Amino acid sequence: MNTNNKGGHTIQKHATLFTNDEKNPRLRLTITGSVDKFVTIQPRRVKLRGAAGDEIKSKVTITPEKKYPFKIVKISAKDGKDIRFELSEEKGEKGPVYALLIENKRSQKGRYFDMITLETDSKIQPKLSISVFGDLRQRTEETKKQNQ
Repeated sequence: MNTNNKGGHTIQKHATLFTNDEKNPRLRLTITGSVDKFVTIQPRRVKLRGAAGDEIKSKVTITPEKKYPFKIVKISAKDGKDIRFELSEEKGEKGPVYALLIENKRSQKGRYFDMITLETDSKIQPKLSISVFGDLRQRTEETKKQNQ
């Protein structure tokens, strides 16, 4: 059972058990359980939208749960050609909080997708992923004037 992104929720899975018992040839099993929250990532997906050439940024906050502390030891992007990113560590009320600044660096209109991977020192969850979507429209004369 995949519990990714299910932290803090109760999940349920059903299974059918086939037996050689004539009175009960099939039994339906229901398994229910709570999934501990490991981390809060806000927002979970980043959308960089705007006019090509404009400064477009987004900040992601990564907060480890007190019960499962971890450090981020490495950060990388699957492609990385259209985005720039920077990670900083801040002190939060319950321990370290990470701030990930993601910036568009593409200058022409179009769409793109990338995935940022954060490697942790945790054996429970050694990798975290953040999806990044870029959607750049053609810059108009009106947009150019607004940014001057």
